[in-house]
Amino acid sequence: MSILNLDAKMCKNCYKCVRYCPVKAIRVKDDKASIIGDECILCGTCITVCPQHATEDSTEAGAIAAAIAAGERVVASVDPSFTAYFSTSFPVLREALLDLGFDDAFETAEGACLVKTEYERLVHENPGKTYISSCCAAINTYVKKVRPKAQKYLLPVMTPVQAHGLVLRQRCPGAKIVFLTPCVAKKGERYEPESQFDFTLLFDELRDWFRNSGIQLQEIVGRNNADPRLSRLFPKAGGILETMEREPGWRYVSVDGFEDCAAAIDDVLAGRMANCFIEMNFCRSGCIGGPSFRRDGMSSAFSELKVRNSANTRDHSIDFAVPEQVELAKEFKAKRVLKMSPSQAQITAVLRQIGKNDPEDELNCGMCGYPTCRDKAIAVLQGKAEAEMCLPYMRQKAESFANTVVDILPQALISVDSSLKIQQINPAASRMFHIEPEMVVGQSVSHIMDEYDFISFLSSGESMQSKRTYLSDTGLYLEQTFQLDRESGMVVVTLKDLTEETKNRRRNSETKMQAAALADEIVNKQLRTVHEIAFLLGETAAETKSAVKDLKDAILLEDET
Repeated sequence: MSILNLDAKMCKNCYKCVRYCPVKAIRVKDDKASIIGDECILCGTCITVCPQHATEDSTEAGAIAAAIAAGERVVASVDPSFTAYFSTSFPVLREALLDLGFDDAFETAEGACLVKTEYERLVHENPGKTYISSCCAAINTYVKKVRPKAQKYLLPVMTPVQAHGLVLRQRCPGAKIVFLTPCVAKKGERYEPESQFDFTLLFDELRDWFRNSGIQLQEIVGRNNADPRLSRLFPKAGGILETMEREPGWRYVSVDGFEDCAAAIDDVLAGRMANCFIEMNFCRSGCIGGPSFRRDGMSSAFSELKVRNSANTRDHSIDFAVPEQVELAKEFKAKRVLKMSPSQAQITAVLRQIGKNDPEDELNCGMCGYPTCRDKAIAVLQGKAEAEMCLPYMRQKAESFANTVVDILPQALISVDSSLKIQQINPAASRMFHIEPEMVVGQSVSHIMDEYDFISFLSSGESMQSKRTYLSDTGLYLEQTFQLDRESGMVVVTLKDLTEETKNRRRNSETKMQAAALADEIVNKQLRTVHEIAFLLGETAAETKSAVKDLKDAILLEDET
């Protein structure tokens, strides 16, 4: 039965579920996270921390509604933390459940009363022992799967809802039993052999059912219960201890929150907690810090106040009277998941794969979700993580790749920040300006270029702009292409050297001008020659005309004589 799931379509590969999962029961494959059912302790942490709401727990609201619609008798066992979540009294909540079609509803605190009485008996009969309360399903599962050596310290007693399930089987024969709870781990508990309830429903699921059915609960906040019962204190941290009669010679300790519980188990295994009864709650503040409460951001302090108002007594004689006789003994069996223990050589190989060649390279930043680089390497070898989950390595790899691309660009490239200081200059630009990068990085761009061009570009409001310029200091003619990264405020300019092209164009122009001048000179010379020839021809023609006339006159004179 899959109780918790991750929606791969919603997963954004942020590793937050891995980071917060206390037992690292998350597998990341192909950049998507999934829950490893065999290792999961159903604490519900992934539900509350996922920023994309990619986690979902299976709901049985539809199955419960179908059973009611089919005419089956359905009764509810209501966790005593209901008063903190719904801010109401049990009679009000019971009436609302009857409106939904439930046949009846009872307080799980009845089972809590039976369990704490059994705890008192075992403590009285076994002086000098160390006991860990076995009311919290998440702690029980954690011990069975992860800390089996601590299993012998769990009190061999059913949880309150299991005890109450036995009571309701006698009280309501043939009925379907629904447990209403803020605890995801209870959904797993219902599949255990000794379980007597048929469905579980989280408080937030019940709240949605009420809303969809148009049922509004009357809030009763700050009012002491007129029908006090001590065992209603169970859902708060330390609540179990407050309900128990103390045995002389025993020490009583309350621990809540995973880290403190795990540390307390270390102390128990080390033999430092003799003659000690330890109440353990996986969730900080107890059941009133369960997933339903955390998802809705409810205050633990206010929730505890409402629980105290509901119990409204510290008198051990004021509690539930349960006429049904039930057997509460329970045997906890280890469910430890065997994992591969990689060799040091294998771990080192994975570390080198992600650029961790020396101990100082192991940043242990926790961004991948694992506390140390070595833990992450082990997870990679166990098939739970991917080598690329190391964000510093991937960033270094991306920057290295980007720098390689920039370095091999044939075009000169310079990037400057918002204060016009050079942040990067590639080899092509270094060669262009005949400088080494370390000489100018961090310096004003005015050392090598005209900063007015940058100011003009930034003031234009454009994202890209091209401009030609001449740098008199270096004698370079350049085509500048400015690009603005608005997110970082960086300006990247690529430079195309037009110096030779410009000089060649000028040389060609000069050659053409010289050729044109030469052509003009030749034409002028030709014109002058033509003029001279014409002048000579004109003079010769005049002389010839005069000579011919003289010759003609002479011939005529001869004829007259």
